[in-house]
Amino acid sequence: MLRVRPPTLVTILLLAGLSACARSRQAFPGSSIFVISVDTLRSDHLPAYGYRSVETPNIDALAGDGILFEHAYAHVPLTLPSHATLFTGLLPADNGVRDNVAFTLPAARETMAAFFGARGYATGGAVSAVVLTRGSGIARGFDFYDDAVEPTRVRESLGRVQRSGPETAGKLVDWISSRAGETKGPNAARRPLFAFLHIYEPHSPYEPPEPFKSRYRDRPYDGEIASADAVVGAFLAELKSRGLYDGAIVVLLSDHGEGLGDHGEAEHGVFLYREALQVPVILKLPGARRKGERVSAPIGLVDLFPTLAAAAGLAPPAGLAGTPLEPEIFGARAAERAVYSETLYPRFHLGWSDLASLTTGTHQYIEAPRPELYDLRTDTAEKNDLAASRPPEFRRLRLEVARIRKPAPAPGAGDPEQARKLASLGYLTQTAPQPVGPLPDPKDGIGEVEELKTAFGLFSAGEFERAAAHLASLVAKRPSMVDAWQIYAQTLRQLGRDDEALDAFRAADRLAPGNAPLLLEMSQFFLETGKLDDARKYARLAEAAGSPQVHETMARIALASRDLPGAESEARLALGDRPGRRVPLLILAQIARERGDLPGALAHLDELARLTREKNLLSISAASGLRGDILARLGRDAEAEAAFQEEMRVFPENAQAWCNFALFYASQGRPELARRTLLAGVHAAPGAGAYHAAIETARLVGDRETAAFLEREAQRMGQSRRPVRQPAR
Repeated sequence: MLRVRPPTLVTILLLAGLSACARSRQAFPGSSIFVISVDTLRSDHLPAYGYRSVETPNIDALAGDGILFEHAYAHVPLTLPSHATLFTGLLPADNGVRDNVAFTLPAARETMAAFFGARGYATGGAVSAVVLTRGSGIARGFDFYDDAVEPTRVRESLGRVQRSGPETAGKLVDWISSRAGETKGPNAARRPLFAFLHIYEPHSPYEPPEPFKSRYRDRPYDGEIASADAVVGAFLAELKSRGLYDGAIVVLLSDHGEGLGDHGEAEHGVFLYREALQVPVILKLPGARRKGERVSAPIGLVDLFPTLAAAAGLAPPAGLAGTPLEPEIFGARAAERAVYSETLYPRFHLGWSDLASLTTGTHQYIEAPRPELYDLRTDTAEKNDLAASRPPEFRRLRLEVARIRKPAPAPGAGDPEQARKLASLGYLTQTAPQPVGPLPDPKDGIGEVEELKTAFGLFSAGEFERAAAHLASLVAKRPSMVDAWQIYAQTLRQLGRDDEALDAFRAADRLAPGNAPLLLEMSQFFLETGKLDDARKYARLAEAAGSPQVHETMARIALASRDLPGAESEARLALGDRPGRRVPLLILAQIARERGDLPGALAHLDELARLTREKNLLSISAASGLRGDILARLGRDAEAEAAFQEEMRVFPENAQAWCNFALFYASQGRPELARRTLLAGVHAAPGAGAYHAAIETARLVGDRETAAFLEREAQRMGQSRRPVRQPAR
């Protein structure tokens, strides 16, 4: 943990003596450890921290059994880098993860799970957000890690891809139950547990379930907190029922807070004010030792790795940024602390200046184009900026931030190994264009974040023309706004304006080179537009940049190239050790269909449908359409028609499915329905690819009149023709 002034040798020896003494008296070797992370939870919205507008009886009870840290701070107001800091005990610039996208935890960084696993612990985790799936590197060291999180809505943003807390907790409880024989019983071989539960309920969108939705109708964020409390309570009750709670070390925390408009930011990521950084930390020791105590000294999440190691009687790894919180826990006087925080989100996503801060027990300093200083003793809401008067705290903390702060790398260059791989593919040989002059202060542009959210809301709702108009205006005003370019490209694709979409993708790529999700999206764009060589190139770039989803895209590219063995190999790699993933099952069904194995294709689709039902997930695009095609080939026409209609209802933009549906009607001798289907398809999925596929399908069934009409319409609407895969026959 960072200190404001370097300690003297005497201080170091004194603290070492205090820590060693505390360990000898208070360490709990062999105790199981349970880490509960409640995403996006502001500490000042909990009754345990003085808030009175929500009820959280389970968190309150845990606080009653444990030690509550009144001033705990996150180091990044974003989920992945904050958890990377928690799990490595290193600050973001040292652990290598500085944003939610385009960064993965380098293999050289030891995690808490790996540390405890190497010392005899069984390690298990379950997470509720897609940004914490195993491709992020957070799963390293876990024996069991359930991350089966998939989109539940069409065109859902990355931050909103989540699953419910009860489902996630249930997965972890199942794992704990499977280890029960090792953890209790007179003849059990005692193997302690290190378990990690991550729940996402307070994260936006705020949609609490009943009864919390009705109870907190006017305060949905608080309703989400109450819902999260219920999940925490149920999980702790499971531990108690198994006899695991009393003897365990339990820590409850959050990765960051939420803006809620306090400084103009509705959510989090842009600013570093207290509402985004101050988080709850509650630590319960075995036997509820020191229960009900409160610690006022500031701490950081980076302190928890060495603290849990020390509490378990283990020497923390050398070189950690954090410090064991033994003086705070055991009543000794701790050295003064200053918690460093940063956000590169404004730079990477919006083209604005990144920010850094130091928070002490009395002040917060924020390094920005216009620096800020707040006295936390008299101004907890941080409304009275003292920077203009340049008090001593301003100068001291500013110098300390300058000492700690490290430059922002290009996203793809965060991991040297990834940068090497990208360079070997002829990419990232130059850095992103550097702006002339200082970057804008996020304080001056925060309103544009709301404009971007409005545009994305229109995109998600399928109002593409309106979304495109909003985004065109935004990128004209802020051409460095990467996220606006990326969503603009997606919107233009939906409108069939492929050339403009490619220009927008390339603009985003120039601004944020090495962004794995963007590179993968560009690969998918080229696949959909029939440019398979470019699709392969960008898929390889995405793989080099660390994308965990690349095998699915490579399987699709191989399938489009009629390379069935290659497609199956990539689909099997995509499944890996996660047989519950649905997209690889869809690809395997497509491969089986191409091989003529119709029963095998249906078996894959049946498994996909079972997973969809059991997990209450959104249907996958093309699954029902593929089922319809296979059932039609098997002569099960009524079932086939129903499946096609379901695909059209849920995914009207699937041009290929419309063509297959038209072929189905034509094969039944129903040419008028085939014609209507083709016309409806180009209306629902406008674009050069849809028109070309519909024209080829009309010709295939001998409907020259419809083919000629569609050609005239495509020319009238400016839809250039391009090769695409022929419709399945």
